[in-house]
Amino acid sequence: MSSSSSGRTRAARPSRARALARLRARGQSLVEFAIILPILLLIVLGAVDLGRAYFATINLQNAAKEGAFFGARTPACDTGAAAGCADPRNVAARVTTELDGITADAITARCYAPTTTDFSGSGKNLADCADGDLYRVSVTATFRLATPMIGAVVGDSIPLRTSATSIVITSFAGSGDPLTVDPGGSPRPTLAPTECVVPNFSLGPTKIRDASDVWKIVATFTTNVTTIGQSNKNIVWQSLPAGYRGPCATTRITVSDTVQTTPTPTPTPTPTPAPTATPVPTATPAVTPSPTATPSPTPTPTPTPPVCTVPQMVFKDKQALSITQAQAAWSAAGFRAENFSAERPPSNDYEVVEQSIDAGKIKPCLTTTIKVNK
Repeated sequence: MSSSSSGRTRAARPSRARALARLRARGQSLVEFAIILPILLLIVLGAVDLGRAYFATINLQNAAKEGAFFGARTPACDTGAAAGCADPRNVAARVTTELDGITADAITARCYAPTTTDFSGSGKNLADCADGDLYRVSVTATFRLATPMIGAVVGDSIPLRTSATSIVITSFAGSGDPLTVDPGGSPRPTLAPTECVVPNFSLGPTKIRDASDVWKIVATFTTNVTTIGQSNKNIVWQSLPAGYRGPCATTRITVSDTVQTTPTPTPTPTPTPAPTATPVPTATPAVTPSPTATPSPTPTPTPTPPVCTVPQMVFKDKQALSITQAQAAWSAAGFRAENFSAERPPSNDYEVVEQSIDAGKIKPCLTTTIKVNK
């Protein structure tokens, strides 16, 4: 009995020692975790703040681009205080909508001459802004940090500022035969004051939800767009072809995210005119004609095809044009809208970085085609 009891006692001692060692290890782990936890929390919160700051910066950039693009079409509408510029038809409203919850400290719109590279000056009066000028929108906002320790180092807020520039195009010139010639001899197509040109919705491509903005803001029609399909889908069909010219106040269009069948119009029957009596001819004495000299044929002059200047769509030292803006510049230069094509982008209305024909080239207005891509 004594020998057996002694063996159990010796066996129990190592088990008790191992249990104590495990408890000590757990206690050590808890202490280490308590020491490292504040550092982990600081890293996580810092990463969250960094992500929030990046998101705010992207929103600010997109808002400035939206404001510059809108202002390039309506330069005087920087705020809703201008005549005929009630929300949302002004730069400030467009920027605020695009900011998506971020409050802007200041939204500034200025107009500069086409050759401007230093935008620190006050520029031109917005009322004097003309086609070809540079419309620049600057947006500032204050980003609030959520991490107290980082705020103690860099402050509890960070100022954010961004700017975007767009070329002023106040008229969406159409395609077709030129109607007038400018003093320099280059023909330019013109539109009647009540005419507008149908844009190409497949370029960009344009989303169903953006169809109304392109129709009313870019093409300046005043009618509503009929849409078929989901708002986030791309437009692949339009009832009127790109480049079609029609009255701004009455022309209507339907766009769809699927190809639709265009009904063939039934011709209006033309009434058959009643036959008229054929008069009986009376005899006339034959007259011997005097010989006359045959005139030499006058050579028919060969018409000279109109030529236009390829616009600048790619810029290295300032804001690039979007596909929609590039198409407007192409049409405004006098070329046919249907001769403009773009590489299918992965996202909506990307910026142009390459054009197939160099800017400044003199080309036939009616037959020249161009392609742009990202």
